[in-house]
Amino acid sequence: MLIPWIPLFFAVAFLYAAVGHGGASGYLALLAILSMTAAHMKPVALILNLVVSGIAFVQFYRQKHFVWRLFLPIAVLSIPMAFWGGLTPLKEAMYLKSLGVFLLLSVVLMHVKKSDMQANASVENIQGMLGPQRIVFAAFLGGVIGYLSGLLGIGGGILLSPILLLLGWTQQKQTAALGAAFIFVNSTSGLFGSIQQHPLWESSVTMANFTNNAASLDGYWIVVLMAVGTLLLPVIVGGALGSWYGAKKFNQQTMKYILSVVLLIAAIKLLL
Repeated sequence: MLIPWIPLFFAVAFLYAAVGHGGASGYLALLAILSMTAAHMKPVALILNLVVSGIAFVQFYRQKHFVWRLFLPIAVLSIPMAFWGGLTPLKEAMYLKSLGVFLLLSVVLMHVKKSDMQANASVENIQGMLGPQRIVFAAFLGGVIGYLSGLLGIGGGILLSPILLLLGWTQQKQTAALGAAFIFVNSTSGLFGSIQQHPLWESSVTMANFTNNAASLDGYWIVVLMAVGTLLLPVIVGGALGSWYGAKKFNQQTMKYILSVVLLIAAIKLLL
């Protein structure tokens, strides 16, 4: 049953939205504990991710933290690559372990001493520092992370954000704004890739229920939509509150530690 777990999904949405993320890795960790299959986990997490990252993006954008010139080259390859990743099948055990490893890697990157080149830079200054070489590298980076995002059923912000901070290209709140937009477009693309694997008209195949109950449900997407319907409202409320606090209230250091703790918890759950 998902209902007793609603407060945890609310908390994940709040904490992730505070740093501009959609929460996919946290949702995946909780769904894994609930014994949902990997095939169902990915679209559920992507749909929830899509909603929360969209809310987070609006909040951070309104506070003028978004850098268009950096986002566009990152997104140009990430969108088709996320779709390709969503089309790529991955065995469940490998899927969970791979996701856990990438979360741990993100935590490590968050605490590696980053360049202070942009420590106090404004959005305008950052846009002015983006020469052709950095734009090309940003596009390559977006493509790689985009593919991994579609493959693992995440938005990719957990990988993009620490790398941007490590490179010193953005401040924390600028990173959150970019991460939210990046997650939104990748989640959309990855979800379409998942739909290609499991077409919406697929209703004749009986799929196992996502809990340990003996009951079964007809149709892959019935399982997905039942889970999303149960979790959507608390995730929306958590995302709205978290992104508001993140954009207006939390300082840079607080946001960094919130992100690190959430990622570490999710990684441990997945690996164990």
